[in-house]
Amino acid sequence: MLLVVVLAIVLVNPLREGLTADDGWAYALSVRHWVETGQYKLNDWASVNMPVQIYWVGLLAKIFGYSFTLLRLSTLFLFLVAILSFYYLLRDFGTGDVEAALLSAAVVSSPIIFFLSFTFQTDVQFLGWELLALLLYTRAMRKQSYFIMALASLAATAAIGTRQFGAALIAGLLITWLFLEQDPLRKLPLYVVGAALPVFMTIWQVAFGTHRPTFSQKLTLNAQWAYLRKWPGFVEGIFWRPAVSLQYIALFLVPLLLVCVALAWRRWGRRELRDHRRGSWLLTACILYISAGIFYGSRAQKKTILMPYLDWLLPAGGVLDPLFPSSGKIRLAITLLAYGFAIILAWLLAGRYLLNRRTSVISQPESFIMICAVGAFGLQLIFVWFCDVYLLPFVPFTAFAISQMAANWSRASKSLTAVLCLVMLVISSLWTRANLAHAEANWKAAEIARAAQADSRDIAGNMTWSCYNGAFDDWIAETGQPPALGINPGGNLIHPGFFKFLLERYDRAHYIISSFRPQIGSQLLGTVPYRDKWLRRHTIYVTKRK
Repeated sequence: MLLVVVLAIVLVNPLREGLTADDGWAYALSVRHWVETGQYKLNDWASVNMPVQIYWVGLLAKIFGYSFTLLRLSTLFLFLVAILSFYYLLRDFGTGDVEAALLSAAVVSSPIIFFLSFTFQTDVQFLGWELLALLLYTRAMRKQSYFIMALASLAATAAIGTRQFGAALIAGLLITWLFLEQDPLRKLPLYVVGAALPVFMTIWQVAFGTHRPTFSQKLTLNAQWAYLRKWPGFVEGIFWRPAVSLQYIALFLVPLLLVCVALAWRRWGRRELRDHRRGSWLLTACILYISAGIFYGSRAQKKTILMPYLDWLLPAGGVLDPLFPSSGKIRLAITLLAYGFAIILAWLLAGRYLLNRRTSVISQPESFIMICAVGAFGLQLIFVWFCDVYLLPFVPFTAFAISQMAANWSRASKSLTAVLCLVMLVISSLWTRANLAHAEANWKAAEIARAAQADSRDIAGNMTWSCYNGAFDDWIAETGQPPALGINPGGNLIHPGFFKFLLERYDRAHYIISSFRPQIGSQLLGTVPYRDKWLRRHTIYVTKRK
């Protein structure tokens, strides 16, 4: 499994000097600023504080030199940490070697996880620390080891210092200690060792965000309070978000579809949910809820009911080249597949964790992991923004739950799952490679224009290059204060004014970076070739217009 993943990484080629759309350019500037000045300064675009990511990558940059390749490799390192942590977590819970490798491969091949592993965003960096913390916490609970618990607390602190949602690990520890330990007072020192540093990091994160907020953090805090105050919209979000989340998680874990179908069939036949009638009522409830949630969610988002209908990474017209074809028939097929799989997942998860009266089946470490999952999802439910990338941490949680329900896999299930994982990984690799190649070509093209003595303000490149070279800072200097923000519970509309400012600047620019051939009368300064996800050759043109 690791060999195949390494080959996929080589196919994508992370050694590129350029950033993809919205590829953590603000975090990259924070790293560069720390390397050059020794001061921690969060860029105003960033709405999340990530001191751990900035400092540890900054130390690497001081050793090996600052570069975009180094930033990308730092994320790939934690991507491998996440893979190994998840694999050994499954093995610790009794999953077989082949099954653990296939479950890990299913998580790795998920397009959203694989793509973000080649960026400098916080998502995969956080996932690596979080899965390592879960592995160490559960081992510490089993062995009652203070040393392992201390290591787990360091990993959890790093997770919280990368994304604040890691605070769900603290909730998992607290609830496990209060309600699942037979002798809580005697075990208190062990849990204090595990929780002290993460609690300190959480308090520091809250204090930093409230006392020294960036421009974007001010907008996010204002939007968050407005979202909570408008309780009808908040309650509606609580209703439809879980249903939509299940559909997206099902899509990301498509290679495990056959395993889950076989598991559901066995459970239905053996009547493991007490009796057949109870299982029928549960299945009916899952079908009705997911159907209503998806329908209502698409209406709330004011979008088609066909996937993808959450913002940011996957939809056409988003920040990247679309993963899905634009054909309505293909989108309908993908939507129905994810819908059916989501119902199966909901039925299996509810049967194990909500209606299972045999509590001895679920161990204390497994309960801890699922409490952390529920806590993290609860934080996501009340957060104002809801995009497809925010569902990334719940992909391994769901795969872990499947591993605890599907103990024995048939040879056919293993073979077909391996084939589906390989197909998904190929699709994810080609899609990721295309977006990185396109971003690299745009970056090189903009640098060609700058080499021709052009001012960065006079270059109409892509948004990432412009922001990295000061466009967002220019807008803040011109705007002064955050503008009024219209709240959309399903979409991230933090900077609508900035995009208008950027387009107006591009209209005035003389140096144009475009996929279209230059107009008559324009001077061609250079071309940069790249290949799309079908490996077809395309060209980026650098022109100077009169």
